[in-house]
Amino acid sequence: MPNSLPVFIGLRYFRRGSGDDRFLSLMSWFSLLGMLIGVVSLVVVTSVMNGFEYELQKRVLAVVPHAYVDGPQGRLGDWEQHLDTLSARKGVVAVAPYVGGKAMLSAGEVRGAALYGVEPELESGVSSVARSVSSGRYLQDPGDYDIVLGDILARQLGVAVGDTVRVILPRVTVTPFGLFPRERGFRVVGTFSAGAQLDGTTAFIHIADARKLYQLGEDVVGLRLQFHDMFAAQPLSEGLLSDLPPGSTATAWSESQGSLFQAVNMEKQMVRLLLMFIVLIAAFNIISILSMAVSARRGAIAVLRTMGASPMTVMAIFIVYGMTTGLLGLVGGLAIGLPVAFHVGDIVAWFEQLSGIYIFDPRVYFISRIPSLVQPGDVVLVGAFCLTLSLLAALFPAWQASRIQPAEALRYE
Repeated sequence: MPNSLPVFIGLRYFRRGSGDDRFLSLMSWFSLLGMLIGVVSLVVVTSVMNGFEYELQKRVLAVVPHAYVDGPQGRLGDWEQHLDTLSARKGVVAVAPYVGGKAMLSAGEVRGAALYGVEPELESGVSSVARSVSSGRYLQDPGDYDIVLGDILARQLGVAVGDTVRVILPRVTVTPFGLFPRERGFRVVGTFSAGAQLDGTTAFIHIADARKLYQLGEDVVGLRLQFHDMFAAQPLSEGLLSDLPPGSTATAWSESQGSLFQAVNMEKQMVRLLLMFIVLIAAFNIISILSMAVSARRGAIAVLRTMGASPMTVMAIFIVYGMTTGLLGLVGGLAIGLPVAFHVGDIVAWFEQLSGIYIFDPRVYFISRIPSLVQPGDVVLVGAFCLTLSLLAALFPAWQASRIQPAEALRYE
């Protein structure tokens, strides 16, 4: 039999029908529609989840460096020399010293915060806090005891630019009158907005003021690092420990913010899994349609067998029939899903403007526009999943068709 025969007959069974076959043809198109909807949903929703993850990484890493390396027992001497050494290492973009830790901020209200003492010029290489200042200015001269707060933290404390905030450390100072927590007043000179939850938990002061507050002399707590590849931060930061004093530790962003990104990744995987059930249902429809098609065409199959068609040829005919549904559903789904995924932000913005209903109210959420990031790997995964399910769904009915005996099938024709 010609190699093109299974393709020709399989496509004809899918495309045309008369009499009772019209029902099978209609059901084939419904199955194709289910596959198409499943592909569109997978592509669009996965791209939106990727967009949210990317936005979260970008906003969080605007404040959080790719990695920290801390000295032994939280104290690093000769940090200028270590800074030069680490800056020369392959993969390192920038290095900046820091002093800080947990602190309490008091200004009528009391809030806990992560307090970082940084060198303004060097810090610009490892974070974009200076570029995220939304009011006031960034840190400038040491000795002024200035502080820059996240805008949410400033609202929680009830302070604005020019007000004073007392910084209270979880350390005590021994005086003749007893033990008192170490504290100092700082003037708010600016607020920053990275568009993430860190806006409510982070504050920055000058490193010279921080060294006095933490009584570190000329030492620092550690160094903040920026790498060319943020996803290689963990192994790269650990590899830098050989250039630091024994007992030094390294913490990558994936560890310090790991629970947040793990939760986002788990949510993305669960949503993807749920949407895959749409494609799975379409695959079950393929099984049902092919089973009915085999039953309705027993006579035609018997005639093909008597004309010399082998069982494998018959099996190939119905595999083509089933795969056509999956392939057309995949192509149609990608043709619709990819443009929607690339422009979902514009589509939603147009709908919000038309209806006056805002999905993400900028007064409540950190973002006001749905982000989307189409990754080729996800598109390939969706395509492979749909085609594999279509093939598996077609195998059993096709195998049943190949086992039909011509004499038995033609007995009652």
